Amino acid sequence: MIGSLLPSSVALSWGPGNDKSEAPEVLAKAANVNRPAVLFADAGYDAEWVHEFCHEDWQVESVIKPAVHRSDGQLNGAYRSQMTTETLQDKNYGRRWLVESFMSGLKRTTGSTLAARSEHCLFVEAAIKVLAYALRR
Repeated sequence: MIGSLLPSSVALSWGPGNDKSEAPEVLAKAANVNRPAVLFADAGYDAEWVHEFCHEDWQVESVIKPAVHRSDGQLNGAYRSQMTTETLQDKNYGRRWLVESFMSGLKRTTGSTLAARSEHCLFVEAAIKVLAYALRR
């Protein structure tokens, strides 16, 4: 999402899944369109390689809520370990609500189901819904 709450890229796949599986495609497509000042993402995108992409390739700051996977509560990685509760608050992590509002509006306006039957048409319909909602805004 860019400042005006328009999607900068879309990745389509089947069914529920981890956001990190679509992250490479989303970030690569977005890199061709715009470069955010800061990337705000939820814990679904928490991976050291996402932070590295932002800092080293895009040269932008990443603010991603960490998903703790270790029993001792520690975070691995140079960038992930910087994502403390205080850091998230200081860096306005709460602005992520804008993205959540866009997604909620998309589903309320265009519906949360698809009518197409073939795989190709399902993906086209989903992409067109995103485009139509973005144009409508």
